[in-house]
Amino acid sequence: MKALIMAGGSGTRLWPLSREKYPKQFLKIFEEKSLLRLTYERLLRLLDHRDIIIATSKEYEYHVRNDLYPYDGYSLILEPERKNTGSTVLLGLLFALEKLSSSEDEVFFVIPSDHYIQPEERYLDYLRFAQKVAKMGYVVAFGIKPSSPDTNFGYIKLGEKLLSEGEAVAYNMERFVEKPSYQLAQDFLRDGSYMWNSGNFAFTIKVGLEEIKINASHMWELSGESFGVMIENYSKLPEIAFDYMQMEKTKRGAVIPMDIVWSDVGSFEGLYRVLPSNHKGNVHVGDTLCLDSENTLAYSTDRLVALIGVRDVAVVEERDAVLVLSRDASHKVKDLVNHLISMGRREAKYHVELHERWGKRLLLDEGNAYKIYKLTIYPNREIGPHMHMHSTRTWMVLKGTLLFNSKGEESFVSVGDSRFVNKATPYLIRNSGFIPAELIEVRVGEYLEDDDVIPQ
Repeated sequence: MKALIMAGGSGTRLWPLSREKYPKQFLKIFEEKSLLRLTYERLLRLLDHRDIIIATSKEYEYHVRNDLYPYDGYSLILEPERKNTGSTVLLGLLFALEKLSSSEDEVFFVIPSDHYIQPEERYLDYLRFAQKVAKMGYVVAFGIKPSSPDTNFGYIKLGEKLLSEGEAVAYNMERFVEKPSYQLAQDFLRDGSYMWNSGNFAFTIKVGLEEIKINASHMWELSGESFGVMIENYSKLPEIAFDYMQMEKTKRGAVIPMDIVWSDVGSFEGLYRVLPSNHKGNVHVGDTLCLDSENTLAYSTDRLVALIGVRDVAVVEERDAVLVLSRDASHKVKDLVNHLISMGRREAKYHVELHERWGKRLLLDEGNAYKIYKLTIYPNREIGPHMHMHSTRTWMVLKGTLLFNSKGEESFVSVGDSRFVNKATPYLIRNSGFIPAELIEVRVGEYLEDDDVIPQ
């Protein structure tokens, strides 16, 4: 078995928590672990590290590596540009065949990186059952009983029963409609035989490739039937979702309804529905307080958020932005982000936390002539060697031990120690220890942007 985790999305419907440069799959919404890490660890109960492939955009490489630290052994595909999930699936199939020497008869799972799933063991039981259905030659989708006529999902009509095992049942997929109109979604809900598409799929590698040859012949030709050729031709590929490319067209679809709590966490209203609420319907995340309020979502990442005398609202706090909205206006968050982009606002795309080759940095404060960051440097990684022409740097160690090198002089710095470098002074900071190191960095100068770096 192989599993492809799709982690290249750049959703903005959870702004200010998610941004284009810090999308939903990297958010730590439910635990002190990101949605991607929760997905990865869930699959580890079914597969080995070497059987997991993660596909993401080039710009998210260090997000993924840092997020999954210290896990190793998985495969990471870096897509040259975003082309939607159709090309991602084909790229994953070709990678499994060529780079992992997979058999064409192996079952291949396609798994989103940013969904909420409970209970996890029941979900994994459905995946285990799906192996048998996929081995029968079917393209397997996993369905969720719809609770509303939501037009953001695909709808799958159940046909005749194909196979059952305990509580798990597989049906022939009679019809697949991706993102129908509201009226059609209402009709599907009344019909009772339609399921939401959860975005999880299973099929053998052979069947997956055969289906793409039939239903997406242009993409197949551009791929050259080769992982390397497909990467070279990526800019020429059509931008199409796997659901439109494959699931609406396949003649051998099957669906397994899943009796689980599931959400694609696609909006704050969706987030409200899956998080536990108190007796007044208030959902609290982080340092929050609600008085005389009902059916609210109070979400804090850093500061105290207090609500008084309000109903049916969501208040979401991030270090650099606060969003207040009516819960039934969740679908308009994307419009707000587009407006912020048109204004040239940095907050529209960039998060206060940035991921780097060496670790990550969190912006704590800034002014006209200074910036203060909290840095995390992972073991066996280093900053530099380089220097800055327009700013001085001061570091104070909060955790771990680091090797500091400046002008050829080396020294070890530990908790409470600090170091300073002036402008045009080369330096290197290396974490040679076994735990992530943390330090405060203070930049002072007339130009503080990240491109003021001269490699040494």
